[in-house]
Amino acid sequence: MSHSKFYSSLILLILLNALIKPIWIFGIDRQVQNITGIAEYGTYFSLLNLSIVFGFLLDWGLTNFINRELAAKRFDLRQQLGSFLLIKILLAFIYAAVTSTVAILSGVRRWDILAGVIMIQFLTFLFVFFRSVITANQWFSTDAWLSVLDKTIMILACGLLILSPSLLGAITIHKFLLAQIVSTTIAVLSSVAILLSRGIVFKKPSLRFFNRAILFSALPFAITVFLMSIHVRLDGFLLERIHSNGAHEAGIYAAAYRLLDVSNMLGYLIASFFMPFIARLWSEGKPLQQPILRTRHLQVMFAMTIVAIVVTLAPWLQKVLYHREDVYGVKILTWCLPALLGYAFVQVYGTVMTATGNIVSFCYMNLLVVGINVIMNLFLIPRYGAFGCCISALCSQLILGLMTMIYVHRKFAAPIGYRSLLIYLVTGLLVAVVLDVLFKLSVTTWILVPVAALITFLFMRLSKMISLNNWNGSLKKQ
Repeated sequence: MSHSKFYSSLILLILLNALIKPIWIFGIDRQVQNITGIAEYGTYFSLLNLSIVFGFLLDWGLTNFINRELAAKRFDLRQQLGSFLLIKILLAFIYAAVTSTVAILSGVRRWDILAGVIMIQFLTFLFVFFRSVITANQWFSTDAWLSVLDKTIMILACGLLILSPSLLGAITIHKFLLAQIVSTTIAVLSSVAILLSRGIVFKKPSLRFFNRAILFSALPFAITVFLMSIHVRLDGFLLERIHSNGAHEAGIYAAAYRLLDVSNMLGYLIASFFMPFIARLWSEGKPLQQPILRTRHLQVMFAMTIVAIVVTLAPWLQKVLYHREDVYGVKILTWCLPALLGYAFVQVYGTVMTATGNIVSFCYMNLLVVGINVIMNLFLIPRYGAFGCCISALCSQLILGLMTMIYVHRKFAAPIGYRSLLIYLVTGLLVAVVLDVLFKLSVTTWILVPVAALITFLFMRLSKMISLNNWNGSLKKQ
């Protein structure tokens, strides 16, 4: 595939996800919480987080292994796709058993919800597996459309329940779970149909293909995924379990976490592009310093702008999104979003570590911050509830971001860029001050978001953080 087609497919992927995912998060997921109630949704959010924490058991890093090997034109591996599918199904039973055991030990009672989220996670990982085969065959445009297929179907199904409750009744958590299961199943079957139509055959499976070398080669990736899942998801489950009013607190936290999640979407997409970009430069012995710094500028300035917007306009956002004026909810929203800054640094420097084969060191760093995060949550949640989760996440994410930045600086001589760090801070403060002044002057609130974006863009241009010529030059070299 030509580079132009690859980048056009990448742009298509970003545009489709930028369109569909916010509609799903704000148009559907948010409305489900508003309709079903804070406590009921909080229970769902808690058990969803538990199912995500153990999601690494559904994959064990094998999806990345398949993608890499197929992309390398090792056609003998294509004959073993049936075997990989079989192992995925076996892993699903292990995943369900482990997750259920932890739920029993934790005193979970809502097995109706837990069963639903376990099934959703299995179908989601199966969908990702089939998509990895599609991308390995360089059918990138097809994968771009598939990446939003499940969410598009969910939007249509749940949208019908929300907008026309007289037809099938008001939406409930159970109907919400069922809609996700059906939508993801359709997406899985669609991806299988595409593969079969293009000559990909899943032959008779055999477990003899798998050996210690294959499983242990994926072990560092599996452990890292597990630790990162604990880092970003376990707090929601702990909150519901160990706080005296856990379901309600989890619902409040979920409302703020939703904004953090959607704000992190762009960073995740950039990181998914940044990984092969850095891996290729590294394999060709080319310098990494400038691509790393330019990507950091983009990630951190975006994160800083989002944080400034949310912190300044939190009461307005709370009222617009959740139709209530809740002082405590505003406080949680204000303290939850700053963790995005830590995410931004990790998505740059953690990606560099992974792409250059330093995954074991990255794994140890994750282990350390997970320990910090869990210990802080165990101490803070019983007394401070969702606010304790926010403080724990903010501290641990910033620590991880700092550690990865220092590691990459020492390993690859990537500049720290103290001047740019100061510019990030000044930009965030300026955006917050300008928005606060304009808000108090009763300027239409919806106009303030593009104003914030304009301020950030101007700062990046004036400080030469972004240069279209530099980016174009880097892309052409690829």
